Amino acid sequence: MQRILLILLLSVLQIFAADSDLDGVNNTLDRCKNTPFGDLVDNVGCTKKTLFTDTSYDVIVGANYSDTNYNTLEKANTLTTTLQADVYRGNMSAQILTSYFRSDETNTSDSGWNDTQLGLYIKTHPSSSLTLQPGFGVILPTYKSGYNNEAIDIFGSINAQYDLNEHYHVFGGLTYTLTNDKNIPNTVQYRNTTAFTAGIGYATLNNGFVNVAYTQSQSIYTGVEAFKTFSLNGMVPLDAHWFVLGNYRYGLSDSTSDNEIAVRLGYYF
Repeated sequence: MQRILLILLLSVLQIFAADSDLDGVNNTLDRCKNTPFGDLVDNVGCTKKTLFTDTSYDVIVGANYSDTNYNTLEKANTLTTTLQADVYRGNMSAQILTSYFRSDETNTSDSGWNDTQLGLYIKTHPSSSLTLQPGFGVILPTYKSGYNNEAIDIFGSINAQYDLNEHYHVFGGLTYTLTNDKNIPNTVQYRNTTAFTAGIGYATLNNGFVNVAYTQSQSIYTGVEAFKTFSLNGMVPLDAHWFVLGNYRYGLSDSTSDNEIAVRLGYYF
């Protein structure tokens, strides 16, 4: 795995060394050295047409408490700190999400990084009321279990929102993950997973929201009951840049934490 990552890193470095702004024109011929990514350029690397609007970003940090360690599926007081970063440009967005957990049981404890997710998403508007957002990405195996689940997984998703009026909307989403981990005979069997969510939301006048949702997600382990939750979620803008996200989840299956609560603080720029 480390060798593959090293090869990928060296390949990326070689690409940037030859074409630092990734516009398709070699640095030795490029007269416009810092062309925005996605611009159409001429044969000397200068913009002919801008395809996207200005770029914006956000960074979100938070903490999550649950009474289940989802890596081992054991009951345990688990505190997870999360870091999320998003880039928005036009109808496209990219996201990285990573987290670090610590689980404390009666006589043992467990801690470490969860898997890290990288995703790319594109919004489309088939009508004035309907928004679709297909996406795809990879799940990097930054969690080490020792059970051969250290391969890079691939996921695809589709999310939809339908506006009922200026405040209320319904939404849903479906994600399919291709699990590339190798089975261990008589120990653990892996499988591809499907997850879906559906709910109804209310958008506030200051660009905040509150919603309720039902989510069901399969475990990567064969024979484990699906994770089923009911959740209450919300976002409150503090000013033009800062915002707070919060959610409460109630477990509806034995495999799911009975109670889970998360609070996150974000900055948009």
